[in-house]
Amino acid sequence: MTALKKITILFFTYFILWSSAFSHEDNNSRIKFWKEYYNPKIEVSGNRIPSVKIQLIKIGSYFQIKTDVENFKFTPEQDRKNNNFRYGYGKLFMNGKYISRVYSQYTFIRQFPEGSNEIKVILSTNMDHDISHNNTLVSDELLFQFPEYNFAEARAKEHAMSTQCEFSEEGLADRSKLQKKGLSLSESSKYLQCRYDSRNSILSSFKNKMTKIQAVHHEAILKSLLNRIELWKKYETNTMSLEKARQLNIEYENNIHSAVEEHVQKFKNRGR
Repeated sequence: MTALKKITILFFTYFILWSSAFSHEDNNSRIKFWKEYYNPKIEVSGNRIPSVKIQLIKIGSYFQIKTDVENFKFTPEQDRKNNNFRYGYGKLFMNGKYISRVYSQYTFIRQFPEGSNEIKVILSTNMDHDISHNNTLVSDELLFQFPEYNFAEARAKEHAMSTQCEFSEEGLADRSKLQKKGLSLSESSKYLQCRYDSRNSILSSFKNKMTKIQAVHHEAILKSLLNRIELWKKYETNTMSLEKARQLNIEYENNIHSAVEEHVQKFKNRGR
């Protein structure tokens, strides 16, 4: 192998590892943010409830977020002057992080972090009270994969990232430690979390490109991984025996096949 090939392989290996770590950290911080998010709210009822709809528009190599509102008006000139739920601004969040206020239909975005990005806009009054209807924030959100690639490329990328969960330097070290304890790498909540994050961060934004069976299989795998993560955490904290953990682990893995079979059977029944 030439020196140039070695350098190229090392570069792409590092790039995949870095991208994977970024996606995992970003996904965890995003979930944590929305669990803890709190802001004063104003509950509305009756007719003509405010609503918001966002759309991502690509212009060359840049993007604009188009924000359309109904029964609501952007009023920068009234900031901090009234708490009327029909006037105010939008709050733009990206991956659980506040970005800026939205006072017009179009908001320019220069670039996105690599991976699956959650864009969310919440309507707020001029007094910074989030508008709520039926105890649900008046908001809209979308997922955007950056860089853009097709479903086949996304599946290949997900496979590469999942492989790194096991064959990265850290993954190999973890496998060695587990083997000394009589455990396999798949009997580790850390490894399973890596597998979950890899699949969820890459493929979940492509659900609209999947067949019905692919989507069912994808969701079943994610559910199985989450269940297995929790049971191995219990084992790791000595609140579940190894025998019980292995028994449940098999059941959760088998549930993937059962979920797909159930969907196929429903499809067959409809055709009769």
